[in-house]
Amino acid sequence: MKRYIGTLAVAAMLSCTIPACTPESSTKELGPLPTASFTATPLTTNPNRVVVSSTTKGGFIWNWTISDGTTAKGEFDTLHFSKAGEYTVQLTVFTNGGYATTAQKITIANDAPTKDLLNTTDWTILNTGGTQTTITNTNGTINFSNTGNTNGAIYQMVMVKAHTPYTVAANIKGAGATNSWLEVYCDTIAPVQGKDYGGTKYIAMNTWSGCGSIPFDGNIAEIGCDGGGKGKNGYMEFSKADTVWVVIKGGSSGGTLGTGGMTLSNIQFLEEQ
Repeated sequence: MKRYIGTLAVAAMLSCTIPACTPESSTKELGPLPTASFTATPLTTNPNRVVVSSTTKGGFIWNWTISDGTTAKGEFDTLHFSKAGEYTVQLTVFTNGGYATTAQKITIANDAPTKDLLNTTDWTILNTGGTQTTITNTNGTINFSNTGNTNGAIYQMVMVKAHTPYTVAANIKGAGATNSWLEVYCDTIAPVQGKDYGGTKYIAMNTWSGCGSIPFDGNIAEIGCDGGGKGKNGYMEFSKADTVWVVIKGGSSGGTLGTGGMTLSNIQFLEEQ
């Protein structure tokens, strides 16, 4: 059975006073239902990066969904997998005959080799104005604590390359806070002493957004519930080589950071090699 798209325009009245007023109609046959398919090819220079390319004819919209929570769009893309494991990549493609979905499993044999750009002793305390959060650094383990309304940060500068995968990670632990935040920024805006940091927030614990109010212990890139990097597992890239400041800011407004505060350990900014 053929399927048609039909349009019909008729006069609103039985008689038409406009000269040469006639109905118009047209039909257009739909295309065949598509069969979704794609190829997935690891780069020879980096097997943790996989080029996926739709092989479905006539596609005009392509949606990719990966089991690690990331997504992509376009007829082809390069997917990045920093950790070894098995991943499911799903493609949904739209044509003039409808849409279809297919999936493949991709196995990544090894974690991507990385280099940590941070130095555990190079953190600088940033006074953000107002009452300062108490911040201590014990051999790279950073503690943010307070007993009332405060704000404060630490920062460190790194140099990044264009179109290179980076991953930010840090184990964060706390007993549970109220009306508080602990935020990670990876931005080209330089911190200024005496001023609050206004860069783009990447990932954060934020009690108003639903994380940090009960005891927690995990990778902030995974358990953080606020920021543009939410759901990206710490992954980011930069469009050009640049100077980037890794800024970690914590404080409270109408609450506290909890008993013992929030403690960060194993803070990393990893550059894939």
